Amino acid sequence: AMVLDEGGTIKTDGVAGIRHPVALVGISEKGYLGLVLSATGQGGHSSMPPPLTSVGRVAAAVARLEAAPFPARLDGGIGSTLTYLTPAVPFGQRLVFANQWLFGFWIEKKLAAAPTTNAAIRTTTAPTIISGGAKDNVLPIAAAATVNFRLLPGDSSAAVLRRVRALLNDPLVQVRPLAAGQEASPVSRTDNAAFGTLHRTIKSVFPQVLVAPYTVLGATDARTYAFLCPQATYRFSPLLMDQQAIESMHGTNERLRTTAYPEVIRFYAALIRNVQ
Repeated sequence: AMVLDEGGTIKTDGVAGIRHPVALVGISEKGYLGLVLSATGQGGHSSMPPPLTSVGRVAAAVARLEAAPFPARLDGGIGSTLTYLTPAVPFGQRLVFANQWLFGFWIEKKLAAAPTTNAAIRTTTAPTIISGGAKDNVLPIAAAATVNFRLLPGDSSAAVLRRVRALLNDPLVQVRPLAAGQEASPVSRTDNAAFGTLHRTIKSVFPQVLVAPYTVLGATDARTYAFLCPQATYRFSPLLMDQQAIESMHGTNERLRTTAYPEVIRFYAALIRNVQ
């Protein structure tokens, strides 16, 4: 038995320097936490500002967070992806992927160079909302910023909150959760019959692709049903997509190829037969 939801896809332009289509099967997904940073000041007329206004204090707090990203880690999911792909890559890459203990720093540096892969190696920090005054010549009394964190497996909401407060180290900036956060989901296994069936089905419909586990960067409904199969909850959509198509999801001109429909039908029909 398994739970299968959307989340992963077949990335036609490869991953982590591998120029080959890779079917990415989500075995976990990142957690979610929103924090509100707020500060208050005296207000007044903008012709006589204090050394640091409430807006300036909140802006400085946001800048400190962005300047100190969470540490990079390969054990949050991407390390498993590279290990799984090791037999299929050229010797040079195989040597690196198989010895992450030695080449970990170099791998992290390469992955940190692009937003998509950087998000796979760390808990991310994304300021999304900032608010303060209502008029350009009036100093606001209160200012606030909302910062969104996507938690890599192994990081907790409580640990993120502690780290943010320690980094800011400013008693005049209040930090509170926007709402109850969601922890990263449990990591499903890849050495069980369920993953083997999924792997075999993908290869039967898309024989040209490599298959690898990974951690989903966003959120899916799978976390709601993971309790049914805590070791076999997967996230995968049988769609061939390059990076440009992936970035269009939930955005402008989101689309699928018409030829994708029969492939999707063939995949699910094959999966149903294989699990029986």
